[in-house]
Amino acid sequence: MPPTEAQGKQVELVDSSNQPLDLESYLTSRKRAALQGQVYNPELGFALVGNTGAGLKYPYDPYYGEFSPRVAVAWNPHFGGDSFVSKVFGNDNSVLRGGYGRVYGRLNGVDLVLVPLLGTGLIQAVQNGVTPVSSGVACAAGVATCVGNAFRIGVDSFSASLGPAPSATLPQPDFPGFNAIAAGAGESLDPHFRPTAVDSFDLSFQRQISRRLTLELGYIGRRITHEYQPININSAPYMMTLGGQTFANAYANVVLQYCGGIAGLAGGKCGGSNGPKAAAVTPQPFFEAAMNPAFCSGFSSCTAAVVAGQGANIAANQVTSLWSALDNGGFNFPRSMMNTPVQNAPCPGSPANSGPCGANGQFSSGVAVNASVGHGNYNAGFASLKMADWKGLSMQSNFTWSKALGTGALVQATSGYTADDPYNLNEMYGPQFYNRKFVYNTFFVYSPPVYKGQAGLKGRLLGGWTFSPIFTAGSGQPLQVWPGPNFTTQAFGEGDANDNFLSLESAVPIGPLPAHGHAYYNNPGGFPNIFQNGPNAASSYRDPILGLDSRDTSYLVGLPYWNLDFSIRKSIKVRESVSMELQSVFVNVLNHNQWLDPGQPWGLAFSGFGNLLGSAQENLGGNRAIQLAARVRF
Repeated sequence: MPPTEAQGKQVELVDSSNQPLDLESYLTSRKRAALQGQVYNPELGFALVGNTGAGLKYPYDPYYGEFSPRVAVAWNPHFGGDSFVSKVFGNDNSVLRGGYGRVYGRLNGVDLVLVPLLGTGLIQAVQNGVTPVSSGVACAAGVATCVGNAFRIGVDSFSASLGPAPSATLPQPDFPGFNAIAAGAGESLDPHFRPTAVDSFDLSFQRQISRRLTLELGYIGRRITHEYQPININSAPYMMTLGGQTFANAYANVVLQYCGGIAGLAGGKCGGSNGPKAAAVTPQPFFEAAMNPAFCSGFSSCTAAVVAGQGANIAANQVTSLWSALDNGGFNFPRSMMNTPVQNAPCPGSPANSGPCGANGQFSSGVAVNASVGHGNYNAGFASLKMADWKGLSMQSNFTWSKALGTGALVQATSGYTADDPYNLNEMYGPQFYNRKFVYNTFFVYSPPVYKGQAGLKGRLLGGWTFSPIFTAGSGQPLQVWPGPNFTTQAFGEGDANDNFLSLESAVPIGPLPAHGHAYYNNPGGFPNIFQNGPNAASSYRDPILGLDSRDTSYLVGLPYWNLDFSIRKSIKVRESVSMELQSVFVNVLNHNQWLDPGQPWGLAFSGFGNLLGSAQENLGGNRAIQLAARVRF
């Protein structure tokens, strides 16, 4: 059940009618309005859970649907004669199994207990964005707010000029920027927060080849729904359509012209090392229809005015910053972002458009809503060969060919994060970070059958030996290449990279990638590198571009791995009731160096692009390791 606080001190994110904000409904309304050239940006606020709507008990709805069915079936076919089917299935020598089950994940206490405390008024601080000019408090050059004026406690001549002294309590509901001071970045739980559901399927065929040898082939599948996913609901409505064109399409056209096409975006640098290549761009219908006439005055077109004023954001691929800047007096439609200043909404007792309420928007960045809207799947085929004791030899060998896809598997303690595109989670649907395409392992246990009784000195020397090698190998895991060098995770307008809103944007390859996939030692950069030429490999990537890229899952495959461990054990029979055992275990017996993938984060902004700076053995305390043990049994 959802946790409750004894005095009701849990905060809900509410809409203007004091109802809990439904994430999917909010994003759908925002998207629908934008496609019609309209704005959906209602007042949002916070209220204690007992003061929300008609009075709630829980911060999110209890989930009672955890029905977990399981069903399995096994068939042991019997085919006589000498037919092909009989040879495949054998005579009572095989079994076909299938099954289905549904299980549910757990909800983590950190998220359930902490997040309802993060609304304005409990843990979350409020922000006073008054500038030094009006406050008379000096800040460093170029800094709009600083310690002296960003947050004030108590009453003095300056704070008194802003309005009445702070109250010991907040209004219910508290609407930052409207009836109370603006907030930083809020956080909340979606009212439909619930456990992850996993549907599992398996189908296998097991064949007893001989009395000691068994082969099994099978399939394992997982379908994952309602996975944990934080979302910034203050993401830019890039699908806004005006003049018959979306903002996303207009932005892509401007970027390509301003930066000199795809080639000009290489290495994440607009226009390459020489900067932007186009001083003028073709007028875009969206900007021509969306901008205020005063904003365009003095320019050949409104698009030219946007480029002139926002060239730095265009070059740095900062979509959120660009939209937010235009939303504050540039666009001719109402404010569409929570961080845009609220007009004619002063704090109680202060003049219109003044003070810390009406001048600073509702939130400095937005609101992170932790929801259960992610999804994923896992599909794998496997083969397993087992041999029971045959002349002292037992073994098992397993091979798995799998693929794990999803919208990003995150622990529920994750914060400071949002989806790449809150309006389309499939934008980031791709390989999960734990995905390995191929995994193989095998082990042997060999105990020579000679001199088992260890009679005499010769028997004690030659008998009682056991040799056990274990070999493992696998293909690499997905390796994310971060955009850059202006990496701000704003490519899809999902956040401003401040407060809670980093994402998992990935750099996009430009054409075929250069040679890569193992450790190259003769690298121009001086370090072993995953690329044959690391310094030049960064130019084979670019930043993801809104309106140009519909999927942002271009992960590099990391380094494959293999390892061999080995154990030797010698049992010595001293007398009937006493024996000794000596054992030696060799970890990484061949002293094989396994390089780690380039550490995260790494990307186009990293001067040592692709450098391999550590090995798995180093992290485990050394390369080959030998352990010795002795036992006495009596």
